[in-house]
Amino acid sequence: MITLAFAQMMYYIFISMKAYGGDDGLPLAARSTPGFGVSLSNDFVWYYLVLALLAAVLYLLHRLVHARFGRVIEAIRENETRATAIGYPVYRYKLVCFVISGAIAGLAGALIANQTSYVGPALLHWVQSGTLMVMVILGGVGRFWGGPVGAAVLLLLEELFSGSPLLGPFALHWQLPVGAILLAVVLFAPRGIAGAFAKKPQ
Repeated sequence: MITLAFAQMMYYIFISMKAYGGDDGLPLAARSTPGFGVSLSNDFVWYYLVLALLAAVLYLLHRLVHARFGRVIEAIRENETRATAIGYPVYRYKLVCFVISGAIAGLAGALIANQTSYVGPALLHWVQSGTLMVMVILGGVGRFWGGPVGAAVLLLLEELFSGSPLLGPFALHWQLPVGAILLAVVLFAPRGIAGAFAKKPQ
């Protein structure tokens, strides 16, 4: 809740910055130019660049989680007091995690700005943070594949229900069936979709 509150504060700060468009946001003239003779204006190239970056980030995170660093982070998550008593610099490990997550979020922000050719304060609204939380809850909190699986499922459900002829005029309220599915996941699969298919510890 504190994180959502800070996000909402940043939202109103950026709305007041009229030099950068304020509430209207800031349009981009074109996508970034990385050089090397690559043109990101081509949607085919752009798609596979984003896909490659996603695969690279997931690979690096997988290596990180299964390294000694990941084991220490798991120990801190389970019992921070015990990890401190053992002698691990808990604050430093948590700070590194914060920096890594911030770097990945910054990369995602740069990609979405290039995708939409627009940067607006709506990206800082609490609804955006709430959507990310729904993705994680659907996929599975604390699961490596929870985020990607939750994002894919939520976007699939949105496309399914928002364009479903079965819902008719209620298709505009696609959030209702998605909310019901989210509630079912919380009640009957508290470990999320990824956790439901994961191997149970012996």
